[in-house]
Amino acid sequence: MAVINVMPLTDLTELIASDNVNAGDVLLLEEGIYFQTVIVRKDNIRIIAKGPGVIFDGRSTLITGFILSNVTGVVIDGIHIKHYRANGIEIDGGSGNRIINNNINNTMNVGILISNSVGNLIWKNEVCRCGDGIMLALEGSSNNWMIENTVKECLDDGFDAISATENNNAFISNKAVRNRFSGFDVLGNNNLLLNNLAIDNNLGMTISAGSSTVAIGNKIEGSRSDALTISFTSSEHFVGENHVTCNRQAGIFDQGLNGMSLNNEVSYNGNSGFFLASNGALIMGNRLV
Repeated sequence: MAVINVMPLTDLTELIASDNVNAGDVLLLEEGIYFQTVIVRKDNIRIIAKGPGVIFDGRSTLITGFILSNVTGVVIDGIHIKHYRANGIEIDGGSGNRIINNNINNTMNVGILISNSVGNLIWKNEVCRCGDGIMLALEGSSNNWMIENTVKECLDDGFDAISATENNNAFISNKAVRNRFSGFDVLGNNNLLLNNLAIDNNLGMTISAGSSTVAIGNKIEGSRSDALTISFTSSEHFVGENHVTCNRQAGIFDQGLNGMSLNNEVSYNGNSGFFLASNGALIMGNRLV
C-alpha cells in the first residue's frame, strides 16, 4: 500500500489508470479547487480528502463528479462536490464501495446514484439542493446500506429506490428534510426503514411496489400531504413503532395487501389517523391522538 499526495491540478483519472497506482493505495487529496470528472476503474482505491477544503466544482459545465465503473472496494471520503450537471457520485456496477462523509450540493440530477451495484455503504454524507438526494437504480441495486445521511431541499425525493426488483436495502438513521416530493420513496422487496427522520417533505415516507418491506421506529412530521403511504402494489409490509405527527393529511395511508401496522403513534394530523384502503391488514395496538 502506498499513500500518494495529490494536488488540485493532477488529473486523477489519468493517475488512477497509470502504473503508479495499485489496488490498496490511498490518494490523499490536498485542499483546493478541483475542476474535473474522476473515473475509477481499479478496485480498492481510496480517495480521501486531507482536510475540509477539498472541493470538486463542476462549474455547471462538467457532467458528473466521480464515476465508479464496475469496481469493488473503492472509498471516497470527506470531499465537497458541487455544481455538476448530472450526478455528484455515481456507482455504476461493482460492489462493496464506501461513500463516507462527503458534502454534495447543487447537482442537477442525483447527489449519490447507485446503479446496478451491490453491497455498498453510504454513510454520513450530506446532500443538499440536488434533483434527487440518494438513489438506487436498476434491478441489480441490492444489499446496500444507507446510514446516517442527511438529504435536504432536493427538487424530487430525498431517498429513492426506483425499481420493484431492488431487494434487501437498508435505510437506517437518515434524515430527509424539506424535499419537494417524498422524503423516502422505496420500491422493492425485503427493504428496511429503521429510525429515520422525515421532516417537512411533501410526502413523508412511501412504501411502493414490492413486498415484505419493514418500517420501524421512524419519525415523520410536517408533511404537506400524507405522512406514511403504503402503495396498492405493496404486500406483506410491516409498519411498527413509528411516530407520525402534525402532517397535513393522513398519518398512515394503507392501500397494500396483507400488511401489519402495530404500536404506531399517530397524532395531530390534518386528516385521518389511519386511512385504510387495504385488504387483509392487521391494525393493532396503535395510539391515535
